[in-house]
Amino acid sequence: MNQAVIRTEVDTYLRAHLPENAAAFMLRKHPFDKLSNQELTQQLVGLQKARHKFPSLFENHHIMYPPKVNLEQTSSEITAVYKSQLYQIDSMIDLTGGFGIDVSAFAKACPSTTHIELSKSVQEYAQHSFQVQGILTKSFQSDGIQYLKGNQEFYDLIYLDPSRKTATHTKAILLQDYEPNVIKNLELLLHSGKRLMIKTSPMLDITAGIKQLEKVSSLHIVAVKNEVKELLWVLTNEEVSHVSLTCINLLTEQPIFKSILGASLSATYSKPQKYLYEPNAAVMKSQQFASLMQQYAVQKLDQDAHLFTSEKLIDFPGRVFEIKKVSLNKSKILKRLYAKSARAIVTRNNKETVAQLRKKYQFSEHETNYLFFTSSQELGAIVIEVVKV
Repeated sequence: MNQAVIRTEVDTYLRAHLPENAAAFMLRKHPFDKLSNQELTQQLVGLQKARHKFPSLFENHHIMYPPKVNLEQTSSEITAVYKSQLYQIDSMIDLTGGFGIDVSAFAKACPSTTHIELSKSVQEYAQHSFQVQGILTKSFQSDGIQYLKGNQEFYDLIYLDPSRKTATHTKAILLQDYEPNVIKNLELLLHSGKRLMIKTSPMLDITAGIKQLEKVSSLHIVAVKNEVKELLWVLTNEEVSHVSLTCINLLTEQPIFKSILGASLSATYSKPQKYLYEPNAAVMKSQQFASLMQQYAVQKLDQDAHLFTSEKLIDFPGRVFEIKKVSLNKSKILKRLYAKSARAIVTRNNKETVAQLRKKYQFSEHETNYLFFTSSQELGAIVIEVVKV
């Protein structure tokens, strides 16, 4: 680490070049003799990422950022805060600490935290970050699993964010390919803490995850502005009768959807009524549509459309629209009604893509006026004209 990158004049220079492309910046001549272009570019990329992903770090002018690859899998600040507020705990350990974003959030809510990171250089960046932020946490360079094996302490929470990058530099799809191998070390992890929290990719199959992890008590599907960022699996050695589900869409005012995974409920269908509802990405990932209908008193348009309707306006975990008109999806009708108009286009269980529809009907963009090209159990292929509520 070259601490010259956080000198006042260097920091001012880098912040003045924030919008610049990193590759172009790397090739430029810079006015600092004791800093290489690589060191300057690494800090610039760190600031660019921190601006939106770690806003409190961005506001701190003394943070030194590790290479880009070490920032990409790192939790965002807002998801880290969400995790830190789930349980009231007195001790926690992060076995895959990385740059320390998660443990920093936990340290503000938990009296005793421990940060373990395998890479010596990344652990040094994290330790420096803790110091300049005034965050009190123990930090060690070690293999997290080996540290746990040699440590007799029992924690209220053990946290892992295993890497999806394998030794062969490919992205892991299956849970057993993550590093460290959580499944292989499950017994050790569950006997060293009251709760085990594992962060995985949103791409991981929920049914397979529950089967492989065996002792899942709850699952959190965490989205930020309608993009699912992570799955949080909470395991315990205690007997559980069901897996509780929480779907949250951070940085929105949408309600949190909670359910029991695998609950036996049936779906009900209806023609479009007064309001149309599109579930957010976290709810869509869960596929718990029957439970959604029961809790929010909505009905589904069609089995594969995943759109819902009701006569009364409700606070819903997703986007809400007021229905203005419902038409059969026939070109002659649609050209007469909507050709060359300004519309946002959404397709759900529709043969043509958004791009094809825009070209076919010469639609221009609009922020609040939408056309949903979808299907109805009763009406078949339809187009719903709506206004965003």
